[in-house]
Amino acid sequence: MQKKFLGALFLMMLLNVLVKPVWIFGIDRGVQNITGFADYGRYFAYLNFCMVLGFILDPGLHIHISRLASLPEADRARLFWDGLYTKIGLFLLYILVVASVAGVAGYADLRFLFTLMVLHASVSLFAFFRLFITSGQRFKADGLLSVTDKSVVILLIGAMMLWPDSLGQITIGRFVAVQTLGIGLSMLLAVIFLFRGGWPFSFHPFRGFRSDLLFPSIPFALNIFLMTVILRADGILLERIHPDGASEAGLYASGFRILDAFGMMGTLAGGFLLPFIARHWPDASRFSQAVGVSRRALMCAAILIASVGLAIPGWLTEFLYHRSDALIINLMRIILLALPGLSLVAIHGTVLTATGHIRRFITVSGVAAMLSFCLNLWLIPRFGAQASALIAVGIQTLYAFALVRSTRRLTQIGLPASEFLSYLFVGLMGYGTIRVLAHLGVPVPVSVGVSVAVASVLFYFTLGFRISDLQRLMTRD
Repeated sequence: MQKKFLGALFLMMLLNVLVKPVWIFGIDRGVQNITGFADYGRYFAYLNFCMVLGFILDPGLHIHISRLASLPEADRARLFWDGLYTKIGLFLLYILVVASVAGVAGYADLRFLFTLMVLHASVSLFAFFRLFITSGQRFKADGLLSVTDKSVVILLIGAMMLWPDSLGQITIGRFVAVQTLGIGLSMLLAVIFLFRGGWPFSFHPFRGFRSDLLFPSIPFALNIFLMTVILRADGILLERIHPDGASEAGLYASGFRILDAFGMMGTLAGGFLLPFIARHWPDASRFSQAVGVSRRALMCAAILIASVGLAIPGWLTEFLYHRSDALIINLMRIILLALPGLSLVAIHGTVLTATGHIRRFITVSGVAAMLSFCLNLWLIPRFGAQASALIAVGIQTLYAFALVRSTRRLTQIGLPASEFLSYLFVGLMGYGTIRVLAHLGVPVPVSVGVSVAVASVLFYFTLGFRISDLQRLMTRD
């Protein structure tokens, strides 16, 4: 079973490594550069507002259904249709709540906000379809679906960038419309996988909303809301309470984009791990190695990216945004230090969720969300995006270590001290390699390449991960 899981996990990582960077740094970044930091900052803030209230669309329903559908005796067809009817009801509630809160908060462009609500609701429904594919251990199909929507957007928006005279200039409105189209086509492909995958997904008529699906999901809903506040409330507050809100939100988005891209990888890894852990808990020996491999893969990538951002932020901002002023350089240098914390939160948060320790997860998330919101509310009016970046790093780091401590106490799966020291050592070596080579006049791409090679070799030896270990893990049932 671990062989099947890890093989599909590596396929998913490969597909996302090929597609997601093009989406993030070619398309999304390109749209910001074309439309401007202020217009993109407004889009970023409005989208974050929709996402913070997005817990209504998924009040923990996906996690709860994923755990139920992963059980051998689960009636997946009944779960699918009852869950789908519940999603439709939640979508109507979501529109009502978002529109009401937006009116009170003074959002003027409700039409634009509605298009983002539809986009976010479509993403949520697509995730619902995918969880049934993953819970059925069809990991390769889910890996393919993880990149289909972004592939569509890359093709269409990329064509607009190449031929603006023929296809028209890119605007934020067109960007949102193309994203919605990409999600729609991806949902169609997911439905085909579901109904042609040999599962008995015959039609079940509506028989009322199931309280056993909604009420057990309330704790998950609360935790999703708190995690979204931690990650995205700062973008909303920047646009709302800073004197130059839209521009500050756009500035913050330039660095947050990398966090968001990396967060997608953590979400995907967590989506694979959750049903796998839930199926084998409480026998931790069946999944502990899979958790370790996933954590090391994410942490190695996080350490390398953070080292690059810390060592050469000016080159990075000039390359990505054609800007190298002090504001964007300082922000980039700071915000990428949140990546290791994000990695640990993704893995160890999934372990707590899959093993049923959601109350502890909520407690930790609640403290982190309250600290993040209060600090941003206090510091944003004076210091803007720079303050939000510092707060993000501090909160994500504390949040991560609190979750690691909780998983060690409750599931015996923690972060060994030797592994933590290896991350710290390799990160410093990667940073030092880039700085020394850059000082010697070596071209930046070569410096980064050498640093990645050095760090990869050090990770290989310091983490004690050998090819023989991987072979044993892949062949174990």
